[in-house]
Amino acid sequence: MKKTKSIIIYNNKKFELDLNNRYDISIPVNFNDTQPNFYGSEIAKMKPFKSKKVTWSVLDGASCNVPEITMNIHCNGTHTECVGHLLSNYKSIGSILNDILVPSLLITVKSSKIENSKEKYHKDNIKDELFITSQTIKKEILNSRCDEFSGLIIRTQPNTKLKLNSCYPEKKYPFLSNDAVKFLNEIGLEHLFIDTPSIDRYDDDGILGNHRIFWSKNDNLNSELNFSSNKTITEFCYISNKIKDGFYFVNLQLPNFKLDAAPSRPILIKTKLLQ
Repeated sequence: MKKTKSIIIYNNKKFELDLNNRYDISIPVNFNDTQPNFYGSEIAKMKPFKSKKVTWSVLDGASCNVPEITMNIHCNGTHTECVGHLLSNYKSIGSILNDILVPSLLITVKSSKIENSKEKYHKDNIKDELFITSQTIKKEILNSRCDEFSGLIIRTQPNTKLKLNSCYPEKKYPFLSNDAVKFLNEIGLEHLFIDTPSIDRYDDDGILGNHRIFWSKNDNLNSELNFSSNKTITEFCYISNKIKDGFYFVNLQLPNFKLDAAPSRPILIKTKLLQ
């Protein structure tokens, strides 16, 4: 394979992108088979289209395959959502992503027990659960020595291949503290990627508090949502341990769905600073 490289200028700095050195952090949709799952949703399914007497499957003797699929975008795997997730009248996910390449920082974080943390979550009386604090995120960003990025990729520990097919909330997962989301807003983050099924607790009385803070106008749970926001949240990623923490450009691949969310495929491209 020929080596393919590209030069890009970001914030007056020149970067070399190694297009042969890239990492897919999406979870493949394995129709009719083992998949990750949230809320006990039906699994993503595929069946051949039937027209008159023809079953459009090569296995059934047809000339080609014409599959029909059903899936729950938010519960069957890697997906990207926009503020439309919380609105009755919204711009679609397919219309808001203007960035072909998202300058992003990958960090790996450890979770803290809520009862041992000074940070808050909007639902009371939660014990023995884990969340990701603003202090943890700040520490990892500081350690990275990277202060120019519009996307943040969060890999949670422990990080095993069980994330490819776990059922949640049967398997518990860490979620963000409200303080963590407010911090992400403070630093002007535009695109958040995470390897959990949600940045919120699986049950927060249907509030989706962290989502609301992320897309709010005033950094507040009860604030009006920013209807024109182009910020995105990508959940249900899987980031292999082989991928090192650091700075990447992310090619976030999305279908042009007129919905609040769509299945997605974030591709991390290794970069080198030239100046």
